[in-house]
Amino acid sequence: MSEILSFTVAFIAVQIFKIIMFKKDKDYSGYDERQELIRGRAFRYGFLTLAFSLAAVTLWEECVGALPIEFSLLMMACLMVGCLVVILYDIWKDAYWGIRQASGSNAAIVLMVAVMVMQYLSFRGHASAGNVIVDGILTWDGGIYLLIFAFFALIIVNLLLKAWVDKRGGSAE
Repeated sequence: MSEILSFTVAFIAVQIFKIIMFKKDKDYSGYDERQELIRGRAFRYGFLTLAFSLAAVTLWEECVGALPIEFSLLMMACLMVGCLVVILYDIWKDAYWGIRQASGSNAAIVLMVAVMVMQYLSFRGHASAGNVIVDGILTWDGGIYLLIFAFFALIIVNLLLKAWVDKRGGSAE
């Protein structure tokens, strides 16, 4: 039952995030061709990272042997690494989607922190039940919460670092 509740809350959080970030009354024509080019390059790098990491994990599993992590969790980690490449490249090249650029956009960071707290609490529940590591293998039940927590933590840390670098006047470009 707690998984269904966690999924429902996460789904609602994503919908709230979409409403906050993509309001219909905003004008997004301020993005220039440079940002579009950077985003295209970020998507290419993210896709190549995803393809390479999936191939590497599959080859490792076939040639060397099983890692002490469930295969489905490894596949999800590869997917999230590809997404992180896109997001972090966009953040550091100033082509990200308006987070911390307009008033009220701090709500996106608050929402990410709320998702992180939910993931941590879910992880603690599975850890206390002993479902995280079973027979020496990191399972999907506990590992996915750690993976999502790390995903959002990396995004928030990079957003805050980028804001700090920009405030000091030393843009990364």
